[in-house]
Amino acid sequence: MIIEPITARRAVREYENTDISDSQLEDIIRAGQFAPTAHHNASVEFVIIRDPKIKNALFALLDQEFVRDVPVLIAPILDREKSVAPVQDLSVTTENMFLQATAMGLGTVWKNVPEKESEKVKKLLGIPDRYLLINLIPVGYPKGEIIPHSDADFSAKKIHHEKF
Repeated sequence: MIIEPITARRAVREYENTDISDSQLEDIIRAGQFAPTAHHNASVEFVIIRDPKIKNALFALLDQEFVRDVPVLIAPILDREKSVAPVQDLSVTTENMFLQATAMGLGTVWKNVPEKESEKVKKLLGIPDRYLLINLIPVGYPKGEIIPHSDADFSAKKIHHEKF
């Protein structure tokens, strides 16, 4: 049932020093590639980052330790020439990847890449100008226990019928 990885998914910012296999990454990226995109444009591509030197350079730009310490980062990028809804396409892709990683016992977090840093990150990763980068996805085994959402976190008061 899909609700299980949804309730289990939490932001993870501390990771074990354990490798993530290529097949695990392929499963996560497969989930991202199967995400819906506006007009079925399939404009999202992925840069996988494992190199400690590149992760250190990203840490210097983005100033969050998990960027440097996580086993692998995935940069979902989008060809702006193909997409009519770029932020939405990247967001849905990222969420699919989050849920797949969670179902595999892995942790993730949305690492926002501010617009002012995006061009520097793209240059570091060799991403062409026409591509949009809004986030990175750290992927690793969570350090410590992850407490899933519970029924107490659900609020029926936030549901409105017909009108607000």
